[in-house]
Amino acid sequence: MFLVTGIAMSALGSCSSNVVKPVNQNAPLPIIPETVSPGLKVIKEVQVNSRLQDLTMTTPALSFPVNAYVLLPTNYNQDPTKRYPVIYVLHGGSPGPNTGLEYREWIDAGGIAQGTANLDVICVFPQAGSGGWYTNWFNNGKGGSPMWETFHVDQLVPYIDQTYRTIANRNGRALMGESMGGYGVMEYAARHPDLFGTAAAFSGAVDIGNPPEIAGPKASLIVGIMASGDGGTPTSPFGSFEKNEIVWRNHDPADLVQNLKDTNLYLYCGNGTPGPLDTPGTVSDFSKGIEQIVYESNLGFEMQLATYHIPAFVDNYGAGTHSWPYWRRDLLDVLPRIMNDFKSTKPWPDQVTFTTADPSFSQWGYSVSFQRKVSEFATLSDAGQSGFNLSGSGTAVLATPAFYSPASNYSATITILGSNQHSSETQIVKSDSEGRLTFTIKLGPSNSITEYSPGWTLKDTKGFQVKVTIS
Repeated sequence: MFLVTGIAMSALGSCSSNVVKPVNQNAPLPIIPETVSPGLKVIKEVQVNSRLQDLTMTTPALSFPVNAYVLLPTNYNQDPTKRYPVIYVLHGGSPGPNTGLEYREWIDAGGIAQGTANLDVICVFPQAGSGGWYTNWFNNGKGGSPMWETFHVDQLVPYIDQTYRTIANRNGRALMGESMGGYGVMEYAARHPDLFGTAAAFSGAVDIGNPPEIAGPKASLIVGIMASGDGGTPTSPFGSFEKNEIVWRNHDPADLVQNLKDTNLYLYCGNGTPGPLDTPGTVSDFSKGIEQIVYESNLGFEMQLATYHIPAFVDNYGAGTHSWPYWRRDLLDVLPRIMNDFKSTKPWPDQVTFTTADPSFSQWGYSVSFQRKVSEFATLSDAGQSGFNLSGSGTAVLATPAFYSPASNYSATITILGSNQHSSETQIVKSDSEGRLTFTIKLGPSNSITEYSPGWTLKDTKGFQVKVTIS
């Protein structure tokens, strides 16, 4: 085992001088109204034992009932005022068929109940299918059920905060999982960095797109086999890699790695060679071959971390197969580290960066929506009270966090840098009643060819950048 810290570490003021700080995102949050989880209903609750609850839910995001385990701390009922951090534990996948019981594996095989018996932490184990891949399925561009990301992130997380005594901020939330769940850990952390402060992946498929000529076919084969176990086709989750590569990359942690710069990251992986914890029952062509593939995936992800100077704890432990003896060991090693992370009181970063190919997003208090002809990546960078940079094409509407004095005027200098233009103007922008500023930004002509589509080249996507300075 080895520790890598920083792998290969490669003026705002209101016109009225009343700039206000954003709300403390790390303070304990009040109970969240029921409306935060629209449509989510718990239709059955079974008390499995003194700590473990089994919830059955329905949601418009899924066309079938779904389950989640909730494992409470041993002392949860002793102090009705005490709040606890939460680890969302994401399970792995299988060729199927989907039994609906995959969410139980960390209780049945992972030893997590024993490992957390003396820890002040709530663990949540949501179902995600035998091959759901922690995404809203593409379904040949039609979308619809299953919408795993919507269920897990938009509905289940608020429900848990509403129902249990949680520390409802990113410093009090972690993600952990193995295999497909390890992928889900880094994907959710990268797509929702303002929600989760820690992410730990065991033998995770953390890079499904690079290099495309190698990773694409391998990932397509594995995703396809597993999706069929959930009643889908090989292209149901993300589409065809050849035709819909932008969809794959928009859910690839390695492509979204810049979003993880403020997240505590832990990566554990073997290389597929049978190791010290293996037995005849854990050694097979499958357990060796899959671990070799995810090992290569981890190396690609770690290279991306190094490129952007993002620190991480990395344990590429060498010999070891894709099997539970290693994940149980990983669990015992990472739990003290995660519990230490939960002690953090660090505020939200002064400047944030977020990249996505989604047509709209809300992160770190910013809300951004694009009007453009095709799918492509866009990036919000160096965003803070003094301004922000936004890159992409078409027109964007951006609302800032509530940084500013309500109903006050601010001076905004907008500089547009594009392939064939360079202009700057200053305008007065009035904050709303909550202290947010809203901008309509014309980045430049919308591109007409989807990024990473068949035949696409880098020159087909012209990038435009706007720098906004607020004073």
